Amino acid sequence: MTVLITGGTGRTGLKLAKLLHESGNSVLLASRSGVAREPFPVVKFDWLDPSTFESPFTVDSKIDRVYIMFPNIYNALDAVGPFIDLAVSKGVKRFVLLGASGAEKGEGVHGKVHEYLEKIGVEYTALRPTWFIGEFSRRCLDGIPLTSMIHRELWY
Repeated sequence: MTVLITGGTGRTGLKLAKLLHESGNSVLLASRSGVAREPFPVVKFDWLDPSTFESPFTVDSKIDRVYIMFPNIYNALDAVGPFIDLAVSKGVKRFVLLGASGAEKGEGVHGKVHEYLEKIGVEYTALRPTWFIGEFSRRCLDGIPLTSMIHRELWY
Protein backbone atom coordinates (compact mmCIF):
# COMPACT_ATOMS: atom_id res chain seq x y z
CA MET A 1 0.00 0.00 0.00
CA THR A 2 1.24 3.49 -0.87
CA VAL A 3 0.77 6.98 0.50
CA LEU A 4 0.44 9.70 -2.14
CA ILE A 5 1.68 13.05 -0.86
CA THR A 6 0.50 16.03 -2.87
CA GLY A 7 2.84 18.97 -2.47
CA GLY A 8 5.39 16.25 -1.79
CA THR A 9 8.46 18.41 -2.30
CA GLY A 10 7.22 21.22 -0.03
CA ARG A 11 8.00 21.73 3.64
CA THR A 12 5.33 19.54 5.21
CA GLY A 13 5.14 17.04 2.37
CA LEU A 14 8.84 16.26 2.28
CA LYS A 15 9.06 15.95 6.06
CA LEU A 16 6.08 13.60 6.06
CA ALA A 17 7.63 11.57 3.23
CA LYS A 18 10.87 11.14 5.18
CA LEU A 19 9.03 10.02 8.32
CA LEU A 20 6.85 7.55 6.41
CA HIS A 21 9.82 6.20 4.44
CA GLU A 22 11.87 5.71 7.62
CA SER A 23 8.99 3.73 9.14
CA GLY A 24 8.84 1.39 6.15
CA ASN A 25 5.87 2.86 4.27
CA SER A 26 5.76 3.13 0.50
CA VAL A 27 5.52 6.78 -0.57
CA LEU A 28 4.86 8.53 -3.88
CA LEU A 29 5.43 12.26 -4.08
CA ALA A 30 3.33 14.47 -6.33
CA SER A 31 4.66 17.88 -7.36
CA ARG A 32 4.21 20.46 -10.09
CA SER A 33 7.82 20.01 -11.21
CA GLY A 34 7.76 16.21 -11.16
CA VAL A 35 11.25 16.29 -9.62
CA ALA A 36 12.27 15.09 -6.16
CA ARG A 37 15.36 13.99 -4.30
CA GLU A 38 16.24 10.33 -3.86
CA PRO A 39 14.99 7.97 -2.55
CA PHE A 40 11.50 9.20 -3.36
CA PRO A 41 9.61 8.39 -6.53
CA VAL A 42 7.75 11.41 -7.86
CA VAL A 43 5.05 12.15 -10.38
CA LYS A 44 4.13 15.41 -12.08
CA PHE A 45 0.88 16.67 -10.56
CA ASP A 46 -0.76 20.07 -10.76
CA TRP A 47 -4.05 20.98 -9.09
CA LEU A 48 -4.73 23.44 -11.92
CA ASP A 49 -4.25 20.78 -14.61
CA PRO A 50 -6.78 17.93 -14.23
CA SER A 51 -4.98 15.97 -16.95
CA THR A 52 -2.29 15.21 -14.30
CA PHE A 53 -4.74 13.72 -11.77
CA GLU A 54 -4.52 10.21 -13.23
CA SER A 55 -0.69 10.18 -13.21
CA PRO A 56 -0.13 8.98 -9.63
CA PHE A 57 -2.40 5.97 -10.18
CA THR A 58 -0.62 5.10 -13.42
CA VAL A 59 2.73 5.11 -11.60
CA ASP A 60 1.48 3.19 -8.54
CA SER A 61 -1.84 1.35 -8.55
CA LYS A 62 -1.52 0.54 -4.82
CA ILE A 63 -2.22 4.08 -3.57
CA ASP A 64 -4.67 3.79 -0.69
CA ARG A 65 -3.97 6.98 1.30
CA VAL A 66 -3.57 10.61 0.18
CA TYR A 67 -2.13 13.65 1.96
CA ILE A 68 -3.76 16.77 0.52
CA MET A 69 -1.71 19.94 0.44
CA PHE A 70 -3.97 22.63 -0.95
CA PRO A 71 -3.47 24.53 -4.15
CA ASN A 72 -3.09 28.25 -3.63
CA ILE A 73 -6.41 29.17 -5.23
CA TYR A 74 -9.60 30.73 -3.90
CA ASN A 75 -12.04 27.90 -4.58
CA ALA A 76 -9.93 24.85 -3.90
CA LEU A 77 -12.89 22.48 -3.92
CA ASP A 78 -13.28 23.02 -7.68
CA ALA A 79 -9.81 21.51 -8.16
CA VAL A 80 -9.56 19.13 -5.22
CA GLY A 81 -13.09 17.65 -5.41
CA PRO A 82 -12.66 15.98 -8.81
CA PHE A 83 -9.31 14.56 -7.71
CA ILE A 84 -10.85 13.16 -4.52
CA ASP A 85 -13.60 11.52 -6.60
CA LEU A 86 -11.01 9.98 -8.93
CA ALA A 87 -8.88 8.78 -6.01
CA VAL A 88 -11.87 7.10 -4.36
CA SER A 89 -12.70 5.39 -7.65
CA LYS A 90 -9.10 4.10 -7.75
CA GLY A 91 -9.35 2.57 -4.26
CA VAL A 92 -8.09 5.33 -1.96
CA LYS A 93 -9.48 4.64 1.51
CA ARG A 94 -8.14 7.53 3.61
CA PHE A 95 -7.35 11.22 3.17
CA VAL A 96 -5.37 13.54 5.39
CA LEU A 97 -6.21 17.15 4.73
CA LEU A 98 -3.81 19.90 5.75
CA GLY A 99 -6.27 22.65 6.57
CA ALA A 100 -6.10 25.86 8.54
CA SER A 101 -6.93 26.52 12.16
CA GLY A 102 -9.23 29.40 11.31
CA ALA A 103 -11.37 27.43 8.87
CA GLU A 104 -14.23 25.49 10.39
CA LYS A 105 -15.77 22.68 8.36
CA GLY A 106 -17.70 24.28 5.50
CA GLU A 107 -15.96 27.67 5.77
CA GLY A 108 -13.44 29.20 3.42
CA VAL A 109 -11.01 27.45 1.13
CA HIS A 110 -10.01 24.63 3.47
CA GLY A 111 -13.34 24.14 5.20
CA LYS A 112 -15.20 23.41 1.96
CA VAL A 113 -12.91 20.47 1.17
CA HIS A 114 -13.20 19.25 4.77
CA GLU A 115 -16.99 19.37 4.42
CA TYR A 116 -16.84 17.53 1.08
CA LEU A 117 -14.79 14.66 2.52
CA GLU A 118 -17.37 14.21 5.25
CA LYS A 119 -20.26 14.45 2.79
CA ILE A 120 -18.97 11.66 0.54
CA GLY A 121 -18.36 9.42 3.56
CA VAL A 122 -14.67 8.58 3.19
CA GLU A 123 -12.28 8.14 6.09
CA TYR A 124 -10.36 11.35 6.64
CA THR A 125 -8.46 13.48 9.10
CA ALA A 126 -8.37 17.25 8.87
CA LEU A 127 -5.23 18.74 10.37
CA ARG A 128 -5.79 22.31 11.54
CA PRO A 129 -2.43 23.65 12.70
CA THR A 130 -2.51 26.93 14.57
CA TRP A 131 0.76 28.18 13.17
CA PHE A 132 3.28 27.04 10.58
CA ILE A 133 6.53 28.84 10.06
CA GLY A 134 6.28 28.93 6.31
CA GLU A 135 5.39 31.25 3.49
CA PHE A 136 3.00 33.40 5.51
CA SER A 137 5.46 33.99 8.32
CA ARG A 138 8.25 34.87 5.92
CA ARG A 139 6.12 37.69 4.57
CA CYS A 140 5.54 38.88 8.13
CA LEU A 141 9.17 38.55 9.10
CA ASP A 142 10.24 40.67 6.14
CA GLY A 143 8.61 43.60 7.92
CA ILE A 144 10.69 43.29 11.10
CA PRO A 145 13.65 45.36 9.87
CA LEU A 146 11.28 48.03 8.53
CA THR A 147 8.81 48.27 11.40
CA SER A 148 10.60 46.70 14.38
CA MET A 149 7.43 44.64 14.87
CA ILE A 150 6.44 41.01 14.53
CA HIS A 151 2.96 40.71 13.07
CA ARG A 152 0.75 37.75 13.74
CA GLU A 153 -2.79 36.73 13.08
CA LEU A 154 -5.01 35.73 15.98
CA TRP A 155 -8.06 33.52 15.64
CA TYR A 156 -10.57 33.34 18.44
